[in-house]
Amino acid sequence: MLRLLCLIIFVSLSGCASNPSCNKTPELSWANTATITADIKTLTSSDMAGRKTGSPGAALARDFLQQRFQQIGLEPFQGQYQHPFTYHSSFSNKVGINIIGVVPASSPSDNWRMVIAHYDHLGGSNKRYYPGADDNASGIAGLLQLAQHAAKQTSKVNLLFIATDAEEPGLYGAYGLTEQLALTATTPQAEQIQLAVNLDMIGRPNRTKAIYIEGLRRFSSAVEIRKTLTQDNQLCIRTQQPKSFDGSAITVDYLRASDHYPLHKAGIPWLYFGVPTHRDYHQPTDTLEKLNINFIAAVSESAYQLLKIDTLLLQNSH
Repeated sequence: MLRLLCLIIFVSLSGCASNPSCNKTPELSWANTATITADIKTLTSSDMAGRKTGSPGAALARDFLQQRFQQIGLEPFQGQYQHPFTYHSSFSNKVGINIIGVVPASSPSDNWRMVIAHYDHLGGSNKRYYPGADDNASGIAGLLQLAQHAAKQTSKVNLLFIATDAEEPGLYGAYGLTEQLALTATTPQAEQIQLAVNLDMIGRPNRTKAIYIEGLRRFSSAVEIRKTLTQDNQLCIRTQQPKSFDGSAITVDYLRASDHYPLHKAGIPWLYFGVPTHRDYHQPTDTLEKLNINFIAAVSESAYQLLKIDTLLLQNSH
């Protein structure tokens, strides 16, 4: 009996040792919670009135993001931060504008990695509007944290930071980006992009206090990548979103749910960071005070590991 008990304990300890550590209150190293809060407060303000594509609020959001990109020290992409694209919706042609900044590699490189997050939301008026704090001011705040930290470091690859427009009506900003990458000779070609990290709703973790990462199972080196993501702050990670939430039976196709899908169709390896949909999703109640700012900071620090991860771990995607 004693020998059996010892064997059970050994197996249990071995199993724990083989799994990444998980800390529901991860410690932060460099992410700035005050800056995250300030960025989200600005993006969710009544002046921006829900940041609907083509609205005055969206224009204010772009001005703010361009100012933040300049403040951080990101270089304009192809000489400019704002990159218009056209799309067809509701029987008419419309225009959206992506914001793109660059951290060049420390020495010349043809390889690129990108971080994307959509800044648009559902709109409204300054009396009743959709703040979109989690969807997706949280992702934009995370992108800005990654960009600010990356701008102070050296990088072996070029880094693109893209705040996309018109995600809500149909992922049009990401489609516009892939068209630009494919058709313009002076942009990085799709095969040169080693990885795209999509941050979309990273501010409202459920009871597990975990970030859900879609796409990880597509990598042959998924175990090693996951260990890299958790090595500093032990952020809890799940690789499959729950099929129901808030007592509902709604299911979401997470492959097609956000801006990584156009990149997936273009053959670009991707990872999507997000939380399960909650009761304030696409509601006027998606507000700043309901966000877990420390969690956004921890996700930002964890996602940054992907910008410097060994290239060999990204070459075996399937």
